[in-house]
Amino acid sequence: MCGIAGLFLDPSVPAAELRQRVGAMLAVQRHRGPDDLECWSAPGIALGAVRLAVTGGAQEGCQPITDRRGGRTVFNGEIYDFRSLALCLELPADRLSDGAVLAELLAAHGPARLASVHGMFAAAHYDPASGRLLLVRDAVGKKPLYLRRTRQGWVFGSTVAAVVAGSGPLTLREQAIPEYLCFRSVGGNNSAYQEVVQLPAGSWLELAPNGHQRAGRWWQPPATVIESGDPECIVATLDGAVARRIPEEYPAACFLSGGLDSSLVAIALQRQRREVPSRFFIVGYDVAGIEDERTYARRAAAHVAGETQELTVCAAEVPELLEAVTQHTEDPIQDPVTVPTLALARHAAEWTKVVLTGDGSDEIWGGYARFDRPPTQLDDYLQRCTIFTPQELGLNRLPDSYLEGIDLPPEGLAPLDRILRLEVANRMRNYHLARIDKLTMACGLEARCPFLDREMVELGLSLSAAAKRPGEVAKGLLIAAHQERLPDWLRARRKQPFSVPILAWLRGPLRELIHDLLLPRSAFGRHWVDPLPLLRDLHAMERERAEAAAARLWSLLVLEVWQRGVVHQFTSHAAPHWVGETA
Repeated sequence: MCGIAGLFLDPSVPAAELRQRVGAMLAVQRHRGPDDLECWSAPGIALGAVRLAVTGGAQEGCQPITDRRGGRTVFNGEIYDFRSLALCLELPADRLSDGAVLAELLAAHGPARLASVHGMFAAAHYDPASGRLLLVRDAVGKKPLYLRRTRQGWVFGSTVAAVVAGSGPLTLREQAIPEYLCFRSVGGNNSAYQEVVQLPAGSWLELAPNGHQRAGRWWQPPATVIESGDPECIVATLDGAVARRIPEEYPAACFLSGGLDSSLVAIALQRQRREVPSRFFIVGYDVAGIEDERTYARRAAAHVAGETQELTVCAAEVPELLEAVTQHTEDPIQDPVTVPTLALARHAAEWTKVVLTGDGSDEIWGGYARFDRPPTQLDDYLQRCTIFTPQELGLNRLPDSYLEGIDLPPEGLAPLDRILRLEVANRMRNYHLARIDKLTMACGLEARCPFLDREMVELGLSLSAAAKRPGEVAKGLLIAAHQERLPDWLRARRKQPFSVPILAWLRGPLRELIHDLLLPRSAFGRHWVDPLPLLRDLHAMERERAEAAAARLWSLLVLEVWQRGVVHQFTSHAAPHWVGETA
């Protein structure tokens, strides 16, 4: 697990400048790889990586990696089945690391063999014979990879901050703000910045020295829709995904909320590690309410006889946590869960480098209430998902840019099948996966998500929504498949999204904070939304109205903190300038 950085520029750029620039790119993402920092350069090319040493020894896991053909590779992520792949590639024992295996695979086959790999990854492979650079990203976009094309060539890295450090200040993308205010995050393959895009999930991009480029997809979601699921196959596939993610070098650990998804991961984890109790990290809050799920999490941990470590997040910690969250997510993400996620990641990182999570299940297996009674048109579904409507923002329609670059699901599918595929292609990556990757990596912690295993994703997407939600029961098939493993109370428990007591906090200890940040005429969000009616609704007797106001005020709070810190930093002329680059 690492942070990568690279430059693919005109060969006339001096070698000293290349190394200086890639060094600056690595320095700003050192939190992603505190164990090692290395770079390599040749005329027109520089690659570097900061390493979180999880798999492979001090030498075998070092990056940039040199393959047997003389190519160079930098890699962020984990390849879980690297040992079996190494046998197929006939790699010697002294080359045994997941990064070395991926490097040899890309050198020998390009992106063609990636569909057989179990892992999460973003990688760059340089072939000195052809002078070409190949960029690849995992199937669902678990690992980030940002690109910027400049006058001199291409700049890329695991973070937007790295791209800024390597190429200079950015411009805020005009549509990013309405995207965020409507949908809680930016969308498509964009970032919040005009010049920076994401390499699409499951895709590759090849760059040539003469400026030519080729692009394609190495992974597509399965086309077949199966109308009934095999419970034994579901259980075996999840067990296999968990087994692949149990670290050899570190104790097994898991984020545990007491909900279905993290509990299923915990159960599968402990069944495979009976001799060594796993450790479960649990978070709660300083106010009582349904948001604090520690009682359920303790019961789930007791069911598998695991050790627990608990953390309480207090309102007094929120301002610092929120500032750190926006710095690390780089694009604005409304989800209040970012705050306890960062706090829990900091806590877990004191004990281990690897943690398993239940992320990715709801979007694939149909867990959210917004999937009930699905509309036939995707536009109608998108309207259902908004937190602010376009009209409330002074717009006539939802921002088209939210789906920019996204392949829409085939129209022949049933409505909810189309919706779930759209969720996986867009919102899951930009809203959920960006959060879990960036906030754990901010602490030097690697999050592994069994529900995002390639086989688990393909199985889930191959099943019809009707099969996954029998009788419109959210994740009913997943529950039925594991019924013998689940305690009665968990099977019967209603869906409770992992949530945060923002209503109690904003009404009480954070009241002064939101007034100070949102009410001044200079507040960034006031161009779009007047916060005064929302502040009145916050204290409404009707709880549903008050909770809606709290969620909207939280959106404006995140936007303000992000604009004051991250946007100012990335667009400021205090950012580095490089000769010949776009200012």
